[in-house]
Amino acid sequence: MSAAERDNGVQSEPVMDGATDATNEEKLHGLVEQVQHDHGDEGAGVMADHLRDRLEETGVEAEDPASEVE
Repeated sequence: MSAAERDNGVQSEPVMDGATDATNEEKLHGLVEQVQHDHGDEGAGVMADHLRDRLEETGVEAEDPASEVE
């Protein structure tokens, strides 16, 4: 995270080592885990709202549910 991002309290990209090399799927998985950890006790609706916010902030794309393998 850059100094400017730390100063304004906004995290606009993943900060874990190797995160910038991660695939979109790996980044999405990480965001889901982060939101679940941070807001899991607040219910699914709140978690969904926070996940949408984090997707927008980081530029990670949600996957098309139809593309998942059964």
